[in-house]
Formats: sequence, structure tokens, C-alpha cells
Amino acid sequence: MAVARLDAHVDELVLERHDPAVSFLDLPKQVSTLAGDALHNGLIDVLARRSWIDDDVCREMAGRLESSGWVARVNFVRRSSDASFEVSCRYRVPVAMVQRDAEFYLVDQDAVRLPGQYLYHPESPLVQGVTAAPPGPGVTWAGQDVRAGLAVLAAIRSEPFSRQVTAVLVDNFDGRRDHRDVHLELATDRSGGRIRWGSAPGRELEENTVAQKVAILRANYARTGRVDADHPIIDISTLPDRFTIPG
Repeated sequence: MAVARLDAHVDELVLERHDPAVSFLDLPKQVSTLAGDALHNGLIDVLARRSWIDDDVCREMAGRLESSGWVARVNFVRRSSDASFEVSCRYRVPVAMVQRDAEFYLVDQDAVRLPGQYLYHPESPLVQGVTAAPPGPGVTWAGQDVRAGLAVLAAIRSEPFSRQVTAVLVDNFDGRRDHRDVHLELATDRSGGRIRWGSAPGRELEENTVAQKVAILRANYARTGRVDADHPIIDISTLPDRFTIPG
């Protein structure tokens, strides 16, 4: 009799619990810092409305996470016998900020806008000169200029000089401002510093490849400690083994 009453009491406590623990198994640190609270808070009303034994609770939790803008795919939401939940997702990790006038938006490598607006942070490289207005959270930015800027940043991300590059300027993407001028430029941490990159990756014609351009920048840094070889403006688009100085 005592065991039966104890079992009933434990079942009652579990069934009436309104704040079950939710463990995000593979939440990247960067996403946790920016959105950990939001992801947890987005599940509060689901868990308050549904019992943990409800057959639809895991499905509704997954749907709520997928609509957050931070989650590209929910791998699973599973419940345990102690009324807790485990969540596994593929998250959208921010890799850059897109600047529109005085507004800054985080994007992932696929040019998907992440939730929120932000203040400029020097640790985050910028994509500047984008024409299309920002989409809603979780939606891919229209146009190819954002993708072009992100492709350049991806090419230099692991390089030791990457912190000296502060932005990719895409305002002349595809020659839309001046077809005679380079389509993309890099801004450096030197005031007014520019590296004339050339065409967007994959659109080169009679021009250095991405690998050749990165090799020039790497050689500059190894020789001088500066990605720009200590010059205000350099051009890496034409000669495969060295930069030129416009002028």
C-alpha cells in the first residue's frame, strides 16, 4: 500500500511539473551567448500548455525552435522519464554583420539573416554596400552581393591576417556602379585602407583566382606583418605573384 501511494505521489509531481528541464545538447557557444535565453523562453508557453506526456509536445517544441530563426534544422526533441527534454539542432551560426545605413544585422554563411538588430562590434567583419532591404529573421538575404561578401570572408577566415580585414565592400558588385572598376574591395583596420579584390569568387575572367589572391595577402603578412604590406591601397586582382599600387 505504501509503495502504491508513493508511486502515485511521484506520478502526480511529474505530471503537474510546469518547468521541465530542457537540455540543448549541441548548442554552439556563440549561439548560446546571443540566443540561449530566447531559445529557452520560446518553449515556456508550450511546456506550460502541454503535459510532458502529451504526444504532441515534442512536435510543437520542434516547430517552435524551427521558427526561431536561429535553427536551420531540428534533429530531434526527445523526452525522458524524469519529465526533462533533450534537444538536438543544426544551428545558424553568425559569421558576419551586414550593414544597412546605421543598422547592423547578423547573417550565417548561407546569407540567412538572424534575429535582432545589433550595434557594431569590431570582432565581427562587415559586408557593406548591400542593395536589398533586410529580410525577416530566418530568411535568406535577396541578391548575390551578400553571398559574394561572405564568400570572400570565408576564404580568409582561417588566415592569420584576417583580423586586419574589417569589411568587404560590395557596393560595386557585378560592376553595378562602375563596370570599369573592381567589383569588390576589402577595408582594413588602417583608416581608409583598401585592398582591391576584384570580382566576386567564381566570377573571375582574366583575373587572379581566390587562391592566388589569398596567397598574395598571406605573403604580405609574413613579410611585413600587414595584410596590405603597409600600403594604404593595394590591388591584388591582376598579377598572380604580387600586388600593385593603384595610381
